[in-house]
Formats: sequence, C-alpha cells, structure tokens
Amino acid sequence: MENPERRFRLRQDDKIVGYMRKLSQSMVLYSSDGFWWRGHKPSYNLVDEYTGLRDRNNRYIYEWDILYFKIDPDGEYSKGVILWEGRQEIFGIKAIDEGSFIPLFVEGIAMFNSYQLEVFSHLWLNPKLKEYLGVKD
Repeated sequence: MENPERRFRLRQDDKIVGYMRKLSQSMVLYSSDGFWWRGHKPSYNLVDEYTGLRDRNNRYIYEWDILYFKIDPDGEYSKGVILWEGRQEIFGIKAIDEGSFIPLFVEGIAMFNSYQLEVFSHLWLNPKLKEYLGVKD
C-alpha cells in the first residue's frame, strides 16, 4: 500500500517558518524544525512541496531549492533549481547553465540518488537568478 503522506515547507514571504505533514485528509501535523511534530498551525503565506527525494546530507528537497546535481554519479556537479513543470505535472531540475529540464522521476523511478544531489540555497533568496531563468511564482 502506498504511503499517502505529503510534506511541505512553510514560509512567511522569504523566511522558512515551519513544515507540514499531511498524513491523511483529517490528520495534519506541523513542526518549526522538521523534528518535533504537533497540531499547532504556524502563520504562513507560502507553501513549497516536497519532491520525494533527499540530498546527500539527508535533507528533504523541496521545490524552489537550488542545488548541485550530477547526472552521472561519477561526473562533475552542475547547478540547478527544483521546479514544478505544470504541463507534464512533474518535478524536475532546471539546469542553470544548460537550461535543460531533467525530470526527478520517470514512470515512478527516481533519476537521481541522494549522493547526486546537494541543496545549497533557495530560489526566493536569488531574485536575479529567478529572473534569468524566467520563473514566475
């Protein structure tokens, strides 16, 4: 049976204020640090969805994260941004230098292992990069 849990990062504008786990339609938990969970809902106005992957430091990867990634596990790192592709309804990495879009999953199979990914920043902290990539909220 598939785990229906969904995770989200909660922000108040440019500041991360907590995390949310939806375990079911009626069971929602919140945390300020992603470790201790309770039912108290923090004040937030933006939500970033969890992609289903973790990076080499075991951090959850959310949309809008900027990361180093390797297509070939033995290759060199490139820089990319995690984005949601609405037409295909998939998460992927938008390569900053090449401009290509690489899906995180193809037919349910992960295209990257955790050692190929490392989060180092967030797109909302880099408005010039956001403009360069042509990304809208």
